[in-house]
Amino acid sequence: MLDFTGLSKRGRRGAQAVILGVSLGAMSACDGLDGLLEVELPHLLTDAAIAGQTTAETQVNSVIALFECGYTAFGLTALGSEDAMASIAGVFSGGHVYNGTSGGGTCDTSDTSAAWFDQIMGARALVSTAPSRLVADGLGTGQGVYDRIQDDWSLGRPGERLSAISAIYAAASLTHLGEFQCEIAIDGSDLMGPNAVLDIANAWVTRAEGHITTFGDFAMPNGAASSARNMALSVRARLLWAKQDLSGAAAAAATVLADDSDFTAWVTREAGPTRRNKIYTNATSVGFSQMLGPVTFWNSAIRAPNPATGAMWPAVIPFTGYIFLAIGPDGETLEDVTDPVAGHIPVRYAVEGSRDASEVPTFLAGFTVADADTRVLHFRKTVQGPGLQEVPNRYSDDADDVPYMTWEELQLIIADNELRQGNLQNAIDIVNVLRADKGLQVVQGAYETTLLTDSDYVRALLLEERRRELFAEGARYYSTKIQNTDMLWFPRLQGETEFQGYNLRGGVRLLFGSGEYEGNPLWRDAGGIDLRATGCTTLGSMFGNPGSQEPAI
Repeated sequence: MLDFTGLSKRGRRGAQAVILGVSLGAMSACDGLDGLLEVELPHLLTDAAIAGQTTAETQVNSVIALFECGYTAFGLTALGSEDAMASIAGVFSGGHVYNGTSGGGTCDTSDTSAAWFDQIMGARALVSTAPSRLVADGLGTGQGVYDRIQDDWSLGRPGERLSAISAIYAAASLTHLGEFQCEIAIDGSDLMGPNAVLDIANAWVTRAEGHITTFGDFAMPNGAASSARNMALSVRARLLWAKQDLSGAAAAAATVLADDSDFTAWVTREAGPTRRNKIYTNATSVGFSQMLGPVTFWNSAIRAPNPATGAMWPAVIPFTGYIFLAIGPDGETLEDVTDPVAGHIPVRYAVEGSRDASEVPTFLAGFTVADADTRVLHFRKTVQGPGLQEVPNRYSDDADDVPYMTWEELQLIIADNELRQGNLQNAIDIVNVLRADKGLQVVQGAYETTLLTDSDYVRALLLEERRRELFAEGARYYSTKIQNTDMLWFPRLQGETEFQGYNLRGGVRLLFGSGEYEGNPLWRDAGGIDLRATGCTTLGSMFGNPGSQEPAI
């Protein structure tokens, strides 16, 4: 059996770990609280830790550490919503089942923990709780580190640097919540839809830019990015892309790339709990889940149409299957592009006879290992439950950093905008830049000629390119699926996983836990739990029918 091995985009780091003023466990957003949305939101650090301005840098480091722990935990569970992995062991049953509810709790308490929401929201709360900097009907008291630097302390020039760093991570935290939540509140505010949250995130990017202009550009702490300005702009590119403002997103991406053509921002990792790469630890090293081939297990007897289009899903779900991916001789990554069904099935090479032949549809035969797309690395190992299975080899150590924003994604954002503008050749050329950088077959010949006849073909090319290029990089393909629900599959609370038979939860955008709807008095008075899931019932396609992005109240 082929054993794919190779280097990740960034290997093990030797940088110093973030030093916290208090333990991450003590910083859980729910320790002693009903939730983050209480009217009186206490600061997440102890009173002693925030007593004076000499703690400012420690508090900013705590923001970074909390965000990074939540981000890598989310990246682990997102492998389910990206159709990359399925839970098959007798433990971690809720890990890769298309979760529909945000995962709360303390950061990284075990190999099976995947709590992320309290960390992402908590990082934001450590930065600011001032309603004037977030949302007017919020009830925060303005006690975050950014608030204190601006309002209470006199830190001079060093304060500009710390303000910029904290503003960037506030923007990143809010961007994450705007991308993946149905609805959200900040410090007891009323419900907001995703786009409103992304607008607040963009305001924090603007704040960061102001502080960077005053201080001058600088490298982000712990090797997160070589340029604070470029990291801030990369957050803007991401959030504007999620808002479907492709021209604005492309402009931000192009500015970054003009300054640094191979720019990458990182979620930095180190060995040991709370700092480790959760994707590597759980999905690769310990092994609770299997990587998926094309999704054919979704029971046709209960299979419902795609709610975005009304059309029935085919027997093989399009754009699924992460093992044994291939690239054809003209650079094709999808089967016959002119076929409306098979045209969205990824090209894969024939698998050795030791595999179950039923996993390899006959139309995928004819490619060899030499045609392998080496961006999606995997190998076969014993997984808890059914034994030998494919697992990802995207990372090789629990100290490997996780990309936050890469030059490849920035290029793909530009490609999406080129497609929207009708510049099909430009979009294809960008794909070829990414492929050539990795020594992979570029799009050319008859395949390229066919693509240029129809923008829908190029759209499918870009979707598949994102799927492969951004594999296991913090839910980037999950975010892509949310923006393209007319073509990309979510099971919508139907069916179950193979082997263990865990129910598929069908999450598209995510919901708060039920307690939040009862704990926030504004929500409770407006209907409580009956409000749940009002924020994303009619999402459509980035290129066709965006649908509603606003909650009911």
